[in-house]
Amino acid sequence: MQKLDYIHNNPLQEKWRLANYSENYKYSSAKFYLTGEDEFDLLDHYNG
Repeated sequence: MQKLDYIHNNPLQEKWRLANYSENYKYSSAKFYLTGEDEFDLLDHYNG
């Protein structure tokens, strides 16, 4: 979970500022974990 949080929050870092919220970053799986919506049609939940 720690690694997943890091990946989801990386685009929000001041250095990058790629999005305001991790679920709004186009290439993030954060939206999938919040809503279950898989825009990429390839994601699986880490919990199985």
